[in-house]
Amino acid sequence: MGIVRRWSPDEDEKLRELARAGKNALEISNELTRSASAVRRRAEVLSVLIMAKAFRARPSHVATHLERVAIDAIRTRRSFPAGVGPSTIAGMIEKGWIVPELGRRYRVTDAGVEAVRRKIPSG
Repeated sequence: MGIVRRWSPDEDEKLRELARAGKNALEISNELTRSASAVRRRAEVLSVLIMAKAFRARPSHVATHLERVAIDAIRTRRSFPAGVGPSTIAGMIEKGWIVPELGRRYRVTDAGVEAVRRKIPSG
C-alpha cells in the first residue's frame, strides 16, 4: 500500500467547487492530482455529488462488442458467449442484422455483416 495523503480543507473546497461546475471525477482528479477513485471516495465522505462521465452514444448502425461476438457465434455456428442475452438478440433482429430460422437458430443478414465491418468510433 502506498503513502496516504490527507485531504486539506483547500482541496475539499476545490472538489466542491469543481463538482458544482459539473466536472466528473476524472476531470477533478486531474485538477487535484489525485486518483479518480480517491476523488469519488472523498466526495462520498463530504456528501458531494459528482457528475458521471458523459459517454457519447454509439451510432445504432455500428455493432457493439456483444453484437459482434453474437454475430460471429451465429456465423460460426457456436453457442452465444456469456453476456449475449435475449435483449441483445431482440435488438439485432429489430435492426435487421439477424433473422430467426427454425428452432433457436439465426441467420446473419447482409446488414449484419455490414454492421460488423463498420469501424467502432473512438473517443
